[in-house]
Amino acid sequence: MVPSREEARALLARHGGDAPWTQHCDAVANAAVAVGALLRDARAVDLDGLWSVALLHDIGRYATHDPILHGVEGYNLMKSLGQSDVAFVCASHVLFGIPEDEATLLGLPARSFEPRSTEEHIVPLVDFLIEGTRPTTLSLRFASLRERNADNMAFLSRLDRAQQRATAFMAEVAEETGRSIEDVVASG
Repeated sequence: MVPSREEARALLARHGGDAPWTQHCDAVANAAVAVGALLRDARAVDLDGLWSVALLHDIGRYATHDPILHGVEGYNLMKSLGQSDVAFVCASHVLFGIPEDEATLLGLPARSFEPRSTEEHIVPLVDFLIEGTRPTTLSLRFASLRERNADNMAFLSRLDRAQQRATAFMAEVAEETGRSIEDVVASG
């Protein structure tokens, strides 16, 4: 079960207050709905649920800004609050998914945390297409991530796989809709 928009907003306010990263969450939620609306003719997309999970995808930043571990913290928080679907998105948005063999190394349960549903694929893609609160391109965002995390080998070693997954899903959506997702997010 996914929280309503009001419940999601309250959870973010409780754990994020007015921290700058919460503005990124707002931008991702709104852009995710724009992408989801574009896909509604081709796939079943729950726009309200998508908005809520996208809003909460980075809630683990209340505890850490580590580029991987904030997903683990978000997973643990949401799981403790009975929000299993949101917990999964918190973990699976990191690097466009965490394989089972890496999950336990990060303190997650022994299972795959790779996106399965359309909504679970949209959140990490849009997260990569929003730098702070501003739209960007995948190539610029991944260059920025590499530069900012130059000393974090655990993150960098997984970044190529994330870029491949994001690029593949973006191409899949463009093929289905005839639209560039980067353009959809930029026109936000």
